[in-house]
Amino acid sequence: MNVLTQHKNMIRLCVGCGMCLGICPTNAINLKNTEGMVTVNFDYSRCTTCDLCVKSCPALYNLSREKPTIKDILGRIEKVFFGYSTDDNIRYHAASGGVVTSLALYMLKQKIADKVLVTKMDGFTATPILTDSENNVVSAQGSIYFKTFSLRILKKLLSNLKKGKRICIVGLPCQISTLKKVLRDFEDKLYFISLICNHVNEFWYLQHVMEKYLPKNAEPVAIEPRKDGWPGETKIFFKLNNNFKVLTVPLSKFWGVLPSLNISSPLGCLLCADHLGSDADIVAGDAWHHKFVGKDLFGVSILVARTSKGHKLIEKAIKNRVLYAEEIGLRELLVTQGNHVIEAARYVPLRRKLLQHPITALCEMTELDKLAVILLTLVNRLASRFEVLRRFLGTLLAEKLLRITSLILAHTKALASLLNNEFGVRTGHSQDLR
Repeated sequence: MNVLTQHKNMIRLCVGCGMCLGICPTNAINLKNTEGMVTVNFDYSRCTTCDLCVKSCPALYNLSREKPTIKDILGRIEKVFFGYSTDDNIRYHAASGGVVTSLALYMLKQKIADKVLVTKMDGFTATPILTDSENNVVSAQGSIYFKTFSLRILKKLLSNLKKGKRICIVGLPCQISTLKKVLRDFEDKLYFISLICNHVNEFWYLQHVMEKYLPKNAEPVAIEPRKDGWPGETKIFFKLNNNFKVLTVPLSKFWGVLPSLNISSPLGCLLCADHLGSDADIVAGDAWHHKFVGKDLFGVSILVARTSKGHKLIEKAIKNRVLYAEEIGLRELLVTQGNHVIEAARYVPLRRKLLQHPITALCEMTELDKLAVILLTLVNRLASRFEVLRRFLGTLLAEKLLRITSLILAHTKALASLLNNEFGVRTGHSQDLR
């Protein structure tokens, strides 16, 4: 497949990691917003077809990779924990437990890392920051559910690494995996902390949320990431009649049926099997466990130590009372995040086949849940192109139809408990964190 064809695939599959922007030696790649979709664009007056962007694109890798095994999806695991920050202020103002913020601050204070890569919102734009400022780290708290293009500052990362700086990278699984390949010569100077990721959303979904919840004639000004208690809320700042106001949208309404069914996600996210950050040193995310859902208002994180380096960092943070954490078993990981394992093992190969061999994929549809996933993938592709369909998806009729589809897919989550049998996993015995 030639480079130009690969560039076309990069445009339609873009997940917003930003690596191509950072790695391009001639600055031939920029961003383009078309009908609510922010993706990359190529300037062929500058492009030398060097192939660096193609080789580093995680979406292209996912399009061509072989079907992952469940062990690939789960990745290497040294220890699993439930935990949270011992700083109540950090814990409350985080998306879930505040462990990533506390670990990043601890690394700066203890000189384990000289700088941290985080991403914060500036209006409606996600801005990556390579910083040694504790205030900047704290200001970046919260979950951003849209493309951030954080790795566009790759050249800045490389410059600091060549000067001997040690850096903690906080990012999504796709950002971690592609960055590790590019920066493999500096791995001894890097810590990788991955956020568990279902998928990001196209920008049109934010427009959809604002149209649904903001007053008529409101002028949107900025959005704040999900944070402030658990499961948290997203704030949208707007101007109405020359007055500045704020709309608070709880997670249940912000992360509605469209993102739950992957309709609002980039097409490339539908091909990703690495929701759990298999290449990171540490992975963190919400502890969607029956012990905490509806009971804990401050947030608890699930933490996975994947490497000895990551495990030692967590243990030091616990010993120095930066984190409170307790070890749990793989069973609890599957209870809280098993849907990601099912998604990656059962549906990602199906979507990949649909994009590459659509007739073959459709002919193989013999199970109801797989048929639903195929139809949802087609809706995703059409919604990204046609505004009239996006408007229909905001109607009450569409919402009812999609909720029925959710029920069809919900039973497959029970498969998570069966995964334990494949590995002979023993139940982890954990104490109550509340």
